[in-house]
Amino acid sequence: PGSAGGDRFQNLIRRSPDWSAMTAANPKLARPMGRWARLAQRLWRSRVLYLLILPTALSLIIFYYGPLFSGLWHSFRYWDLKQDIFIGLENYTRMFEETAALAAWRNMGVILLSQLVIVSTMPLLGALLVFRLTGGRMQYVWRIIFVLPIVVPGTVVVYVWRWFYGIDGGFNLLLRAIGLSSWTRIWLGEISTALPAIIAVGFPWVAGLNFLIYLAALQAIPGEIIDASKVDGAGPIRRFFSVELPLVRPQMVLLIILTFIFYLRSFDAPLIMTNGGPGTAGTLVPGLQMYRAIRDDLDLGYGSAIGTILFIVMILLTFLNFAVRARIARNEQQRGRQS
Repeated sequence: PGSAGGDRFQNLIRRSPDWSAMTAANPKLARPMGRWARLAQRLWRSRVLYLLILPTALSLIIFYYGPLFSGLWHSFRYWDLKQDIFIGLENYTRMFEETAALAAWRNMGVILLSQLVIVSTMPLLGALLVFRLTGGRMQYVWRIIFVLPIVVPGTVVVYVWRWFYGIDGGFNLLLRAIGLSSWTRIWLGEISTALPAIIAVGFPWVAGLNFLIYLAALQAIPGEIIDASKVDGAGPIRRFFSVELPLVRPQMVLLIILTFIFYLRSFDAPLIMTNGGPGTAGTLVPGLQMYRAIRDDLDLGYGSAIGTILFIVMILLTFLNFAVRARIARNEQQRGRQS
C-alpha cells in the first residue's frame, strides 16, 4: 500500500485496546513512522521482486548505460588505445570545422527531409487505397502483398539496389533496352546522382510497418463518421482531407519522429553502396563518419563526440515526440468534451 494506506493502517492499530499496553512496554512504537522508514518497509516487502529484476538492471547498466557514459567521458579526450589525454571541447569544435563533417550533416539534412516527405505520403497512399477496397478478401490480399517484403533484411535490399545502380545493373540495362543509352551512367560514382540514388532505395517506399500503422488508423475511424461525410456529399478526395487525414495525424506524427530517429543513426546504405563517396563526402553521414573515425583512424575520442551529438539530437526528438503526442491527446480530449 501507499503512504496514505500505511498511515490509515497505523491509525487503526493505535485505536485498538492493546495499543496502550504495547506502547508502555515499548515506547518506540509510539513514535510515528518516518518517510524513509516507510520506504524501507515497502522495499523489504517487495524484496523478491527486486531480486528478480536485479540481473536485468545490472545488464542495462553494464552493456547500455556504461558505454553511454564512457562515450560521453571520452568525447572530451584524445583516445586512440595508446594514450588518453583530456582535450576539452576540441573534438566538438573539430566536428563543426571540418569540411567533410559539415558535408555529412548537410547530407543528413537532405536525407531526413526526403524521408519526411516519403513517410508522410507513400505509405499513407498505399494504406488508403487498400482501405477503400470494397471486398474484404481483396483487402487481405493486398495487405499481404504490401507487408510481405518486411521479411527481407534491410542489408539484402541495399545490396540488390547497389546492383541496380551498377554499370551493368538493372537501370542501365533498362535504359539500353528502350534506346536511351545516352542516359546510362555510373549512378553511385557521380556526385550529382549518388545521394539521390541512396534516397531512392526502397521505391515505392511503402514500408510494411508504416503501411500497417496507417491502415490500422484508417480502420479505427468510426463508420458513422464516414457515412455522415458521404451523406453530406463529400467525395473521396474531400473525405480524405477533411475526415480521414485529421484522424490519422497522431500516427503520422509518430512515424515522422521514428523515421527521423532511425535515419539519424543509420548509415548502412551509404556504407554498403558508396562508403561515403564519391569524393571525400559525397554521401557521407554523421553515423558513417563516426564509424570510420573509430574503425579506420582509431580516433575513439572524435568518434565518441560524434556519437554524443547524435544521441543528444535523438533525445531531443524523443522528447518532442512525447510533447506532440501529449498535445494531440489533450486536443482530442477537449474536442470530445465539446462534442
